[in-house]
Amino acid sequence: MSLFKVQQPLSLKQQAYEGIKNAIIVHKIPPGSTLFERDLSENLGISRTPVREAIPLLEMEGWVKSIPRKGTFVSQITAVDVEEVIQIRRGLEILVIELLIPKITERNIEELDKIYVKQLEHIEDSGQFIAVDKDFHIYLAELSENRRLVNLMSTISDQIRWFGVSALNLPNRTEQTLKEHASLIKCLKNKDAEKAKEAVLEHIEHTRVAILSSLSKEFESRK
Repeated sequence: MSLFKVQQPLSLKQQAYEGIKNAIIVHKIPPGSTLFERDLSENLGISRTPVREAIPLLEMEGWVKSIPRKGTFVSQITAVDVEEVIQIRRGLEILVIELLIPKITERNIEELDKIYVKQLEHIEDSGQFIAVDKDFHIYLAELSENRRLVNLMSTISDQIRWFGVSALNLPNRTEQTLKEHASLIKCLKNKDAEKAKEAVLEHIEHTRVAILSSLSKEFESRK
């Protein structure tokens, strides 16, 4: 009789992958930076071998780019990247709303309120704030009860976090995000699908504008 293997903790390769990716997302390793295996292994507290093995995974997903005889670099964020991801996010989040409205319960709303309060507590910490922002949107996706949709949302959310960390430094962007989340929660509480769709599209548009504005400021500062 064959048995399924017991799930093991993350391998060192997976730890390296997650650690480097998260550092890229929150801009501890900024776009355009060169990756050095020795520095990464020292910071992660693991050997260089799993770091080396993690690099191709990161490159396959577009987080880094390796150039022969030059090195491996964190990918740059472009306006085209932002527009493409935002287009996909619009479609996914509208589908999330359509699927969850008939299923959402008072207990679900209470959980959303808890996530909202948690995000409010991290308003001064952009890395934590945007991590909780992902929790908020992924929880909504989970309420759709569509596993594939949750996986797609998770991938998109990682990229949105990467794009959006700098945008949180713009005046009032964190406060605006919280207001947009509060508005969406109110619509969901009332089970108003159309108003919820309007609220989520407004939130996405404000996010798009903030990210592009941040990119523009960074580009001007590099001139």
